[in-house]
Amino acid sequence: MWIAKKYRQLGVGVKASIVYTVASLLTKGLAIITTPIFTRMLTSSQMGTVNLYNSWYSMIGVIATLSLTSGGFQIAMKEFEGRRDQYVSSVLTITSLMALILTGIYCVAPHFWQKWMGLSNELIILMLFGFLVSPANEFWLAKQRYEYKYRIVGITSTLTAILASFLSILVVFYLNSKHSNYVAEGRLFANYFIIYGFAAFIWLHLLLKGKTFFLKEFWKFSLSISIPLVGYLWQRQVLDVSDRIMISHYVGNSAVGIYSLLYTVSSISLIIWNAINSSFVPYLYQNMDKKEKKYQIQNLATGLLAAYALFAIAITFFAPEMVKILATKEYSEAVYIAPPIAAGVFLTSVSHMYSNVLLYYKKSTVIMVSSVVAALVNVILNAIFIPTIGYQAAAYTTLIAYIILAGFEGFLAMKAYKKINGKKM
Repeated sequence: MWIAKKYRQLGVGVKASIVYTVASLLTKGLAIITTPIFTRMLTSSQMGTVNLYNSWYSMIGVIATLSLTSGGFQIAMKEFEGRRDQYVSSVLTITSLMALILTGIYCVAPHFWQKWMGLSNELIILMLFGFLVSPANEFWLAKQRYEYKYRIVGITSTLTAILASFLSILVVFYLNSKHSNYVAEGRLFANYFIIYGFAAFIWLHLLLKGKTFFLKEFWKFSLSISIPLVGYLWQRQVLDVSDRIMISHYVGNSAVGIYSLLYTVSSISLIIWNAINSSFVPYLYQNMDKKEKKYQIQNLATGLLAAYALFAIAITFFAPEMVKILATKEYSEAVYIAPPIAAGVFLTSVSHMYSNVLLYYKKSTVIMVSSVVAALVNVILNAIFIPTIGYQAAAYTTLIAYIILAGFEGFLAMKAYKKINGKKM
């Protein structure tokens, strides 16, 4: 009763932050909770196939959405306050067209893309459908967060994740009982049947509600901010997932499954950070121009990073025990790469803080340059060391790339801030 009373006394922004954090923990945490089940029902190679699909989706998804679901969307919510529904339906038209274009490109040479990506025709078709409808869910959630409609976000996010996880377990259990060779594919289809199904409903809802499929003002504003971000976010995805794609190419899907599990263990803290950052960005953008909020923003950002650092360190200390719980002995050999992966994950939070500032000042091209440099370093180092040392090398090459990224973005963000505020470096 005391907790409930204190909660009711909180401001709407704080309530929203708490709900988003809890919902994110529940939804993304389900992936951790169900990992012990899947690692015992799927082989490491099948786990590798699942992670390979998700890696390709993350990389191509940036191009499919033209980065319209990124930070520029929240700027548009402020810019077009009285026409938000119209804006959402208009940019959703753009992402839908991009999905159709990618589908056309795939249909021209399907066998080439299947061989190059290492995925079956069915999985690529599933991915293309996701590119069509998933942006709608991202737009809808971002709009609800910006307007602090946290209850509906928490309920829908949690319920969708629970249903998707439950159906995936049932399908995998059934396919194993039938000794099927398509267990990994079954898990992916079951999971995304729920997620993409809900997104398809939102897709139709947003288009009918906004009823604005093209407006030059909306398209020009959104694309002017998002296009420069495509390169940036794509390179960020290269940093995040190219290691798994290159491990698949040089070593095999079994190594991808083992490496991905350790990455999951070390990046558990990222669940916390994504929820924190999603709530911090609206506050940051709404108060950046208020001089009296300057030190409050600085103190809050520093405190968030410090707390997140402690959480990331704690995850690293408990990595061996977590691997024993989450997987079989087959995965224990890679426990020693948890520290460099956790360090790299923490550095993403540092770069996020700086990129939030750069994005607010519409320096998206500057953001892209820093990510391109870091991504190139990562790919080159992976190409050199993965074939010679093994998949463990990817953890250390990625850490080096994140150090470069955080340092470069920090320098550019401070330079942009001082220049705009009339100060010298």
